[in-house]
Formats: sequence, C-alpha cells, structure tokens
Amino acid sequence: MLLLAAGSSLSAAPGLAQSGAPAGRLTCTIGAGLAQAVATQKPLDCRFRPRRGPLQTYSGVIRGFALDARTVGRSLLAWRVYGPYARAPLGVLNGPYARKQGEVALTGSVDNDVRLVPRSLPLQRGANVALGVTAFELNLVRSPRKR
Repeated sequence: MLLLAAGSSLSAAPGLAQSGAPAGRLTCTIGAGLAQAVATQKPLDCRFRPRRGPLQTYSGVIRGFALDARTVGRSLLAWRVYGPYARAPLGVLNGPYARKQGEVALTGSVDNDVRLVPRSLPLQRGANVALGVTAFELNLVRSPRKR
C-alpha cells in the first residue's frame, strides 16, 4: 500500500513530462529481494530494449532508495528511457543516475543526457519499485566473443 500511495503522488511531480517518444525500455530483475539488493548494493541484471538497435545488457546497482525496502513484496525496476539519439549506441546508458529534487525521473549517463522515467506495470507483474530509486548506476555487460 505504501508503494502505491507513493507512486500515485510521485507521478504528478513536475519535470516528468517528456518531449518525443521514448528511446526504449529498461527493466532490471531483483533476485533475492529488494531489501537485500539495496543493503548490499548487489548488482542487478538489467536489459535495455531500444526502439532502434540491439538489446543491451547492463549490471545495475541501487545506490539510494527512498522507500522502506523491507515492506515491498514482489517487485522489479522498469523505466522508459529518453535520450538525444535516434539509434541507441552500445553502452549509451553507462554511468551514474540521480533523481533531481522534485522529480521522479533519474537523470544521468556519462554525458548526463539520459532520463529514466518509471513505467506503470500491470499489478500481476509486481510493484515497480523504480519510484523509490534515488541513485542508480549502470555498466554495460559485454558478452564474450564467439570464436
């Protein structure tokens, strides 16, 4: 309940409006549980599905969280990604992200030109706890080359 109430009040925050279509979707899987992932800063498996370009895999670490992670049940992290590119180059999401005061979106990447805006999800998929993330870091996971 706490998460849903926070989500509804945060969604009306200023600065959430975006111009243009999103460049893609970022989803991170929370393994053992949110409280443990936040406390230990255990890397999360993240997938960026750009509108144009190949699927990109990242390692994500939650550096700051504004909700009580112990009260959150089944959950995941999901954002719409906005950036200044038509085709997402490999590794475009690398870098630290932070929430600016009064906003829901996280702003970051190497050039500080990418915005991650929490997505709404069907309840059966679990709660989108991206609303509680205040600081986050992403690093591209390079897949081994086939020989």
